[in-house]
Amino acid sequence: MFRTALFSLTDRNLLTLLLSINMKLPHFVSNILLTLIASSPVGMAGNFDIEIRCVSKPIDQTVNKGSGDGGVNATKEHWVYDVTIENKTFKDLANLDVNYVIFFTQEQLGVKAGPTKRQQSGDFTIDVLRTLQKKMFSTNPVELKKSNLVGAWIYSSGAKPNAQDKLAGLAVRVYQDGQLFAEFANPSNLLREKWE
Repeated sequence: MFRTALFSLTDRNLLTLLLSINMKLPHFVSNILLTLIASSPVGMAGNFDIEIRCVSKPIDQTVNKGSGDGGVNATKEHWVYDVTIENKTFKDLANLDVNYVIFFTQEQLGVKAGPTKRQQSGDFTIDVLRTLQKKMFSTNPVELKKSNLVGAWIYSSGAKPNAQDKLAGLAVRVYQDGQLFAEFANPSNLLREKWE
């Protein structure tokens, strides 16, 4: 986490700028910066050119109440992320392809196993993002379920009497003319997750 947080403040463009103006950095600081830049998975020059923000929100909910003691209450919700991409530069950015993955977990009622990790991907195209302009889009909805046994019933096998799917987060990759331009994830540890 320290490496990612520090690296977000020091990308290749910043180091190039510091070195081009002959700023005198202590030798050990230069080595640390070079190591971080060379080894970091988030080392994209475009990270300071655009800002990406996201907010998750439910868009609908269906509730089915279990009938009597021993039935099952079940809820289905559809969630989306509202994603905002802002051009922080003084030049237009053209031909941006935005790919995203929603990470979530699913649990099954009546099963002993832990939650299963799932992914749902999508994309969005921005023809031109003007200077200091913001564009917003919503991801495709993901379905999350909740269920529980009604009353004081339990499974004799020891399986879960409650199950709930949960959002784990969102990762975004922005490509310009086919080249990876910037990455974003909320939470940031999802930058290390493999996309299916």
